[in-house]
Amino acid sequence: MKHTLYILLMALSVTACNSANTERPSDKYEAKKKSLEETERENPLQFLRIEGDNHVNLLNQEVVEGEITNKATLASFKDVEVRITFKSKTGSTIEKTVKTVNDVVEPGKSVSFKFKMKKPKGTASVAVDITGALADK
Repeated sequence: MKHTLYILLMALSVTACNSANTERPSDKYEAKKKSLEETERENPLQFLRIEGDNHVNLLNQEVVEGEITNKATLASFKDVEVRITFKSKTGSTIEKTVKTVNDVVEPGKSVSFKFKMKKPKGTASVAVDITGALADK
């Protein structure tokens, strides 16, 4: 009788342990990872940062160069659209142009860019920002 009770308790505890968690922890991790990647891919402007500088070369061209950094953890981006805004001394916009950086920016990495263009008359400063990008793969 004592052995039967002991075996019955052991069987119940094994059954209770097995029914508590049927999903493997790696399945939950993969689901969260997929959700994070989808969020990053759908919102490239939240994860891409740009820093730039400009100068005039000997041919009187405006040279705009800088770096695009991807702050995402899983998603890569390509065809990043950079808007270059030429401003006057008073801060009003003289001209805007959009250029595309045709490199892939991997997660946590940076890509350099350099554009040369005709300097609009009256330009006192140049601003750069990102207007769009495509998720890679």
